[in-house]
Amino acid sequence: MMQIAVVGAAGLIGQAVLELLAERQFPVSRVFAVDTAEHDGGTVSFGNLELDVRQLDEFSFENVAMAIFVAGADIARQYVPEARAAGVAVIDFSSAFRLDEEVPLVVTPINGALLQGLAEGALVSVPNCTVTPLALALAPLLPLGLERVTVATYQSVSGTGQKALEELAEQTTALFSHREAEPAVYSKRIAFNVLPQIGELDEEGVAEEERSIMNELTRVLGLPALRVEASCARVPVFFGHGWAVSAEVRDDAELSNIITRFKAAGLQVVSREQHGGHVTPMEATGNEAVWVSRLRKNGKSISFWLAADNVRTGAALPCVMAAESLLKAGLFE
Repeated sequence: MMQIAVVGAAGLIGQAVLELLAERQFPVSRVFAVDTAEHDGGTVSFGNLELDVRQLDEFSFENVAMAIFVAGADIARQYVPEARAAGVAVIDFSSAFRLDEEVPLVVTPINGALLQGLAEGALVSVPNCTVTPLALALAPLLPLGLERVTVATYQSVSGTGQKALEELAEQTTALFSHREAEPAVYSKRIAFNVLPQIGELDEEGVAEEERSIMNELTRVLGLPALRVEASCARVPVFFGHGWAVSAEVRDDAELSNIITRFKAAGLQVVSREQHGGHVTPMEATGNEAVWVSRLRKNGKSISFWLAADNVRTGAALPCVMAAESLLKAGLFE
């Protein structure tokens, strides 16, 4: 039994982390809900308990053995070193350390072995919520010689946070009421629209989210030479992401063999006769599954539709699974 802190506990991902820790009966004696001053006086749920949200700038990390950071890159860069200096093991869900070669970037079912043998004050990074479900779907294809991945993502507004959810709701109401729907969170209206850019563009015209997929996916899969082409769009959906994926492999395999590989990896493979032949982001929300449907094959190219809950499956669950793996690895003994 240990004491842990969830930093960013008042946010969408923080609340999901607390929910999963309680559901999966993570062995804690006490959980501290920690967030920035704007959430001072608030409460969050942990199972049947209501936790007061503590201010981050007043919190002492000496009180905990582990901290799960889900508060963004700026907070991580400022406070993760402080937590580690206190001997705390940190799991960080932000872009701050994902490309640091000294920090393991972990999706536990794929490369969880990286969590073995870590020392006190260890830091583990968790990929973008768009990367983890995609990596889980591609990992079964590694033995076939995965050579190229082309993916288009359709990402819900919850990936931007609570204010984006409110903006979509407010704009939708305004439009039905024949009022102007002014954008604030996004550069253009999101209601009844699609925004084909997530994050700033680099010199090559690649958006931040697309670059994130390209860089993090190759690290997680252990394929630095893998060719990845990504196009990311924000869609007017509250929760749940969708991916249209095409993967090219070196070694041919029957479609039945690919289905077997997917199922063996724990993916939920939907046939034509199930769920109307496909699973939507809405249907994937609220559960921990990664859903594969519209599976088809053209030579050595394998195409499919992927759906998952971006907050729960893409972000919170990988953090909690990493925490469970650190515990099993004996880091806190």
